[in-house]
Amino acid sequence: MQLNDNFADSFDLIGSSDSAIGSNVGFTGEPGEPNHAGISPPLNSAWWSWRAPASGVVTIDTFGSNYDTSLAVYTGSALNNLSEIASNDDSNSFQSEVSFTATAGTTYQIAVDGFSSSTGQIDLNLELDLVFTQVGTAGSDNLNGSGANDVIRGLGGNDQINGNGGNDVLFGNGGNDQINGASQGDLINGGAGSDTINGNGGSDTLIGGGGSDTIAGASGNDVIIGGGGGDTIFGNGGDDYINSGTGLDAVFLGTGAVIVVLETGAGFDLVNNFQVTQAKFQLGDGLSFAELSFVDSNLGVNIFADNDLLAVVAGNQASLLNNSELFIF
Repeated sequence: MQLNDNFADSFDLIGSSDSAIGSNVGFTGEPGEPNHAGISPPLNSAWWSWRAPASGVVTIDTFGSNYDTSLAVYTGSALNNLSEIASNDDSNSFQSEVSFTATAGTTYQIAVDGFSSSTGQIDLNLELDLVFTQVGTAGSDNLNGSGANDVIRGLGGNDQINGNGGNDVLFGNGGNDQINGASQGDLINGGAGSDTINGNGGSDTLIGGGGSDTIAGASGNDVIIGGGGGDTIFGNGGDDYINSGTGLDAVFLGTGAVIVVLETGAGFDLVNNFQVTQAKFQLGDGLSFAELSFVDSNLGVNIFADNDLLAVVAGNQASLLNNSELFIF
């Protein structure tokens, strides 16, 4: 069941390009919620949140949704204190689209509702038009940021990419790259190859992509996505959100209020340092707690969904983890 009915429970869109599928069927408005696009009394709104990794023109649309949508984008951290940035009712037949200039580091709140009381399946798409400040070659490059907000793309080869300050967007693309952020909030995407990615401070978004990557957050509240391959992920400090993706992944949690995503499919996670007083699991793929089973093993606790091994949680006991309060649905 989708949980982003309320503003405080918004789902995240991540990076410079992202899509989400959801629904607003059965959703309700909240006291103090604005009228989205001027035609949607707050009856059935669903909420997303997006932090701009770089400045530039961003386009958000609901193309592919199966009902008459409305779309509005705001800034602000409280429902009763939002400032509208852009809104639209009908752009493509009955779907909606907005474009505006985003500012690096700013968080935008996105509401999808419907004309009058319309509801249905939501297809939400976001694309930020990036202007690259540096682009590498097909070889192995050494690319260094300026200290400002840089957008760097490595292309092929085994590249060394350093952000060197600012809110940077760093793409490794092909090759086995070493990519280092700095002290502010960066977006780093390793792309293909087995990359080494270091956030190095700030609240970063770190994406491994394909290959067997080593990804390390730092003291900030990081979003870490492993992607394909057998990844090794270190959360370190902060309240991190970790989705290791497919493959046989090793995940080492930090000391904050960490969320680890569990999904069905190829591979499983070996989760280390899971503290029941701090960390939680988020179930993907429509899983429910009732589908889970917990079995003690030599390595820790095996968590299954039916016969699919989702994770092995080291240093824990099944009797401790078999608790619905440790899971987000």
